[in-house]
Amino acid sequence: MVETTLDIRFYADDEACVIVDSNAPDDVEEQAELVSFGHYSARIIDRVGPSSALSLIHSLTSLEEASMDYLLSFLESDGPRLEDIDDRRVRVLPPESASPADQAFVVHARFLDPRRGPRMSFTVKPRGLSAPGRGDDYHALASVHVLLYSLLKRRAGDRPYLRRLAGTAGLIGRLAANNQIRPDNEFDVSLAAADVAWGRGPEAEDQGGQSAELRCPACGNEGSTAQDGKAFDSVLWPSRSAEILRCRHCGAGVWLRAGRRPRRITGDLWRAMDSMRTELTGLPDFGPPGGPPRTEPRDESDLLESLKVAFIENGWPFSEVLGADALVSELSGPLGTWKFYAQIVEEQELLLLYSVCPLRVPAERRLEVSHFLTRANYGLSAATFELDFDDGEVRCKTVLPLDGGEIDVTALKKLVRTNGLAMETYLPGIGAVITGTPALPALERRTTS
Repeated sequence: MVETTLDIRFYADDEACVIVDSNAPDDVEEQAELVSFGHYSARIIDRVGPSSALSLIHSLTSLEEASMDYLLSFLESDGPRLEDIDDRRVRVLPPESASPADQAFVVHARFLDPRRGPRMSFTVKPRGLSAPGRGDDYHALASVHVLLYSLLKRRAGDRPYLRRLAGTAGLIGRLAANNQIRPDNEFDVSLAAADVAWGRGPEAEDQGGQSAELRCPACGNEGSTAQDGKAFDSVLWPSRSAEILRCRHCGAGVWLRAGRRPRRITGDLWRAMDSMRTELTGLPDFGPPGGPPRTEPRDESDLLESLKVAFIENGWPFSEVLGADALVSELSGPLGTWKFYAQIVEEQELLLLYSVCPLRVPAERRLEVSHFLTRANYGLSAATFELDFDDGEVRCKTVLPLDGGEIDVTALKKLVRTNGLAMETYLPGIGAVITGTPALPALERRTTS
């Protein structure tokens, strides 16, 4: 996990200082700073409100096309001039001269690489100051200027970084000027702005990305991120162990963690991120020039592979069913062991889970067992019992929807437990009806035992 902390301190006489701490190396640290700055700027503008932050927005927007001469001259000053706050200038102290301060905004940004896709934990804690938008916003607005100046100053000799940070600031300003920053899209805004700014910088093509052959989990497109004939574009993500890729054929977002197969980024998350990126670049939504995206269905083995991984992670032994997207295992309880299997129904985006009753119902008792199961189902919410009248098989079914074609491992574990518990609970009653007990007394015996 990459973690970056920004401690923006304020002192008397309009002096300020920023302490930056990160556990990331080299270019990953720089990328984390760009995203963190973008996120913080978006947070302040959203909380203060566009009208109150108008001059700040104008200042940020002017940096998108700023020349290197302008940036260097800006760094020669003692600190940023705050045209929106009584034309005052804040003198920014070097980090080594910093002392504890009673007034500060402390920013914690954590870039997470979970199984389902990229996540960012971002918190801003005021210390001795009112929260942005809940009082005097002088320090909140000034903090963005101070942070920008300090980040530029600490890497004054790295001209590609200066251009990228200025570009990130300018893109955030542009989105704010168009009223496109909201509480629910700060992550999307910051990532898109930093990614576009990074891509415009010198040596933008060399991001240290994956160059091995990959297969898109959405359309089956195969290729790599290598520059010659590449099939995937790299999207900035501050991590050494995970990448965000964009399929050039269908536009899907691909999440690639070290040592794991590519996964499709969930629809809502990817649409928000990619639409913002498209807005800033002006590029088409997806696909190479001159051709529409492919619409072939995703390879059926992809979900089966996800299911295998989920079984392995939970320590469930399994065997495969030849020619079917299904895995077979076993569940057990105090009354014995029974077969359990999971079947993928891809066209309906469902995962069906079945516990197969170890008792087979003879033909003469099937109607009475059906009566028992019908009454049992009336009281169940997540599981359903079924009876095959042809061969007497009884099974308990639970259903897991596949949101965006992804398997939620946590939900799967809960449903497997629910399924097994239902079979364990009603197995004595099924056995009683098979041996001659009428359905209703057998059900009452179960509910009162």
